[in-house]
Formats: sequence, structure tokens, C-alpha cells
Amino acid sequence: MNSILQFDHVTCRFPAMASGGRRGRDFFTAVDDASFTMYEGEILGLLGESGCGKSTMARMLLGLLHPSSGEIIYRGKEIGHLSDRDYHPLRREIQMVFQNPFGCLDPRMKVKNLLLEPLRAWKIGEGDADRMKRVLQMCEECGLPEASLDKRPGEFSGGQLQRIAIARTLLMEPKLLVADEIVSALDVAVQNQILQLLLNMRRRYNLTILFITHDLAVIRKMADRVMVMRQGRILQTGDCGAVLDQPDDAYVRELRTAGFWML
Repeated sequence: MNSILQFDHVTCRFPAMASGGRRGRDFFTAVDDASFTMYEGEILGLLGESGCGKSTMARMLLGLLHPSSGEIIYRGKEIGHLSDRDYHPLRREIQMVFQNPFGCLDPRMKVKNLLLEPLRAWKIGEGDADRMKRVLQMCEECGLPEASLDKRPGEFSGGQLQRIAIARTLLMEPKLLVADEIVSALDVAVQNQILQLLLNMRRRYNLTILFITHDLAVIRKMADRVMVMRQGRILQTGDCGAVLDQPDDAYVRELRTAGFWML
């Protein structure tokens, strides 16, 4: 398999806060010497408790934070230290689906315009007629009825909003998708629907997905390989079944004992 992404000894530190809200001389290490490779078309699960560095890892990949040291290599190019302007062309290729879809969808806009907006911004398609055709096709693939297009985000459930967010992301034709805790706020039945949708889209579009979660049952359903983090460090990486069924690290064994294994 061809590699699409590499983290090479990546560390990210933030100044620790001193008394009175001032920056102190010490530093807090959110990600500590992380190295891993992702391959085209795979789903790599990133598993860990809250505060372990998962979201910091995602923000560095998305160009929202720069590593303190190390390199992030995407399709053979170092991207970890690019300026916002130099990173901009990659924002179409590297997309993210967030935990709270309502927070990233303008509540004033109709769904039709929410889906057309990125196509217009990136000049995807040959005019609005072609763009609308793309929108209708994507809505069908994501299980959104055409009547949804004339509604606003506040008229939908959490699961429906996540379908809209996924459709909006996939219209950009990304090569790498970051899914950050995308089902943690949904009930189990809706979780299953959204996870299956993402698996279907992965096969249809040959997506590479970094799937971030703290839920062992979800990671088992979704991931080809899994990477376990704790306190900023990667403890173990490998085939999902092998890591979860026969973990080498004591913390991973702890997670396995505490986890829910059936969806």
C-alpha cells in the first residue's frame, strides 16, 4: 500500500499558565514524539481518553497548529510548518467531520446553500446547474431526502445533521478525512447508521480516514488499524483485532477491561 501521511517524531508543546493567567516558563506537552504512517484507503483509529492529545494531533494535520518539533509529511510533502497561505490548497484534500455538526453549519442558511457554498468557493463543477446535480446525488448517497434542501439546520436531529456534515465534506472530494468523535453525542441506533454510512462512503470514494474516538466498540467496528494514545504518547499501533484482543501495553489492557464491545 502507498503511504499518504506520516508523522515523524512530532511533538507539540504549549506554554503552561502561571498564577494570574500569565504564561509561565514551563511547557505542557500535548503530543510527545509521535510517529506513525497512514496508507491510502485505510481507516486508522486513534483511540484514547479525553485530554490525551487526539484533537491536538488532528489540528496539526489540518494546519491549525504547528508542531514544536518533527515533521508531518502528506503525499511526500512536509506540511507541518506551512503558513496559512501555503497550506490553503490542501484544505480541499484534507477535510474534517466534527463531533458537533450544528456548530459548523450556519443555522441561518438552508441546507441547499450550505452544500452549494463550498462548491462555489472552490469552483467545483461547471456552473450552479452542475453543482446542484452533484448536491442531489450526494444527498441521495447520504440518505438525505430532497425535501431536506429547503430546511435549516435547526429543523434536523443530530443524526440527520451529521449526514449533512458528511455530505458537505464529501462534495469537496477529499483524499484524507479526519472524523473527530463524530458519533459520541448520538444514541446507539443512530451511531450505527452514521458509521455504516461512513464505511459505505469510504468504499465508494476510496477515502483514507483518521477516525478519532474514545469508544472501543466504535473503533472495532470502523478501523483497519488502531493507534492508542495516553498523555500525548502513542503506546501501541497495529491491526485492530490484534491490539484490542491481545494488547501489549498495560493501559491498553485496562481499556479493554473497561470497554463496551458490542454495538
